[in-house]
Amino acid sequence: MATTLKDIAAACGVSIGTVERALKGKGRINPEVAEKVRKVAKEMHYRPNIVAKGLVNRSRKYKIAVVLHIQGNDFYDTVMAGVRSAANEILDYGIETQIYPCPDFDAEAQVALIDQALADGASALAIVPIDAPAVIARVARLHESGFPVVFLTAFLPEPTCLCSIHCDYYRSGRIGASLLQYLAGPGSRVLACMPSYRMLGNHLRKDGVLDFIRNPACPMELVNLVELTNNTEKDAELISQQVRLHPEIDSLIYCGNAKSAQLVLQDRTQIKHAVFYDLSPEIRDLLLNGSIDAAITQSPEEQGHRAIMVLFQYITGHTVPPEVVLFDSHIKLKESID
Repeated sequence: MATTLKDIAAACGVSIGTVERALKGKGRINPEVAEKVRKVAKEMHYRPNIVAKGLVNRSRKYKIAVVLHIQGNDFYDTVMAGVRSAANEILDYGIETQIYPCPDFDAEAQVALIDQALADGASALAIVPIDAPAVIARVARLHESGFPVVFLTAFLPEPTCLCSIHCDYYRSGRIGASLLQYLAGPGSRVLACMPSYRMLGNHLRKDGVLDFIRNPACPMELVNLVELTNNTEKDAELISQQVRLHPEIDSLIYCGNAKSAQLVLQDRTQIKHAVFYDLSPEIRDLLLNGSIDAAITQSPEEQGHRAIMVLFQYITGHTVPPEVVLFDSHIKLKESID
């Protein structure tokens, strides 16, 4: 059973009101008593009741704005599933969640969407920030004004936010390259396809792949690196062109919309081994039918859900989150898919 304020009060020999003041850091209270209360609360593994905090603020209406950076993307479709799940959970507590899609990697449009969200009455912002001066400056101004901002699945060079939720992109790049080495073996010749470097995380994932493969100790050869566009037809042509120009390519590491790669992988006579990122329905099918060897997941749905809940807890209960919440990368094989 969860520890309550009453339990802590009984253990400390004080009133519930004293416990509340000690844990909130507000009101007049003896510092020694406050320290004792906080120590006992920690030892008893006390966790604030988020629902109760939401009820306290039920009379006030809040709005969480979610500003994206692209449209029509497998990974972010799953992120948005997590966002909508959390939005449904908090709707009864007076919290509205509104999603603002953005033209692909358009920094000026993203800044305009931030301003639109504020004009629409947003109380907090979850954003997938484009690594561009205009976005960096606008987010920094929000942060300096005390407006709660959470970075969702991405981040900026300056941590101008309440909380940044993402994975270790550089490490995930090294994981993908390392996994491909185990699968393809020495002498494999690799084509790496990575999403737009306009997102700092994507840039770091690319660096992780390159640093691993270009290490003299790595027995693989990187034939080429392709920056994808998030356009299915264009990306399919980019990949096909590389496969045609370089018949020696026999392995693929791929992070992008699966539909583009599906068009290329219909003929597996050249690509013997492939590691993909994420687990969209299309990638799941590729894994189950043996078109690819493995997928590396980054918990997109959980990241979307966490971003909304962090903002919910902050605006209703003033619960300050950690500055960074990192999600692990997980390797999925055909045998581990339900």
